[in-house]
Amino acid sequence: MKTIARHLRLIKTFFSFRMSNQMIYRASFWTAFFVDVSLFLIHLAVFQTLFFNVDSINGWSKYQMVFFVGTFTLIDGLEMWLYFFGVTSIPMKIREGKLDIYLTKPVNTLFWLTFENMDIGSAFICIPGIIMIVTASINLGIRITLWKILGYILLLMLMLVLLYSLMLIIRSLSFFFIKTGALDELEGELISISFRVPGVVFRGITKLILYVLLPYALIATIPTQFFTDVLSGGMWLLVLGVVTAFVLLSRWIWRMGLKRYGSASS
Repeated sequence: MKTIARHLRLIKTFFSFRMSNQMIYRASFWTAFFVDVSLFLIHLAVFQTLFFNVDSINGWSKYQMVFFVGTFTLIDGLEMWLYFFGVTSIPMKIREGKLDIYLTKPVNTLFWLTFENMDIGSAFICIPGIIMIVTASINLGIRITLWKILGYILLLMLMLVLLYSLMLIIRSLSFFFIKTGALDELEGELISISFRVPGVVFRGITKLILYVLLPYALIATIPTQFFTDVLSGGMWLLVLGVVTAFVLLSRWIWRMGLKRYGSASS
């Protein structure tokens, strides 16, 4: 419990520092905010254009898709706010030898790297996501219960952990390879596809890849299916298994990378 409390205090400290820093450089803060909002509006325009021509996508109605778009917008805002910029800075620190500074700190190295660059401006993108989720819930006539709210929050947390693990695996490969730009591009394309198209449209080998091997399609689809009452018990087991596997894999690759980094530095 003391360790958890200590890490929560550190997150609070990181948050306060970043807030102060971004308020000093307000132009940068608002630029990032408007970029995030612009990307959201582009996604929304694509969505509206799509449903101008069709009534449903693989059995999903317009408002199920609204809920889906709201969910990925919420997840995108949370991960950009909490850990995106911290995790994506890892390869540069590895290549430039700046990781040594973090290894000497009396705090878990990965924890420090993850949360030191929280982006407060990205948190605002969660607001339109929440509005879309509420709007879709009303139009779908969903009966809101405490279990449904708690289950949805739990799945959001699991998807944030899964996305974090996938990001960490790719960045940790910088310990072993000089260039990982192609993997970054692949990640960007997979996220772009999975955050625009629900996983239910995939079939066969494509579904196996995007649900198990590179499980980006789970991230926004599963919470949406749960809240709209179409998630089976088997999918819960799949989610728990996939998240656990990728957390363990990301930690293993990270630890192997640190050992390699330490050997190269000595």
